[in-house]
Amino acid sequence: LTKKGIVKLSSATDSDSEALAATPKAVHAVMDEVQTKAPLDSPVFTGTPTTPTPPDDAKGLQTANAEFVRKLIAALVGSVPESLDTLQELADALGNDPNFATTITNMIAGKQPLDDTLTALSGKSIE
Repeated sequence: LTKKGIVKLSSATDSDSEALAATPKAVHAVMDEVQTKAPLDSPVFTGTPTTPTPPDDAKGLQTANAEFVRKLIAALVGSVPESLDTLQELADALGNDPNFATTITNMIAGKQPLDDTLTALSGKSIE
């Protein structure tokens, strides 16, 4: 300020007046309120905090809330029947075989090829 003036003391904690000076009581009240807030670098949330739901194609450091995660899981599961909508159900359906593709390929390779003589012996037709 370039002009001298009289400044009044105020206990208000929400004033933006330059003609008022905060009393120690006002400063203490504001500090008490600030102390109830979480630190910015590592906040601890209480209650049920909410965040905006990111778009489905979100990448980077956006916060993934429950709605966002549920939408992505639903998209991943898609139209899979309910009996196969979990990884455990899929593993059970595949016989918990980590080499399922190799196992099936080997089983198919071990089948008897269609052969006129063998097929005739079985009484079946190859047509």
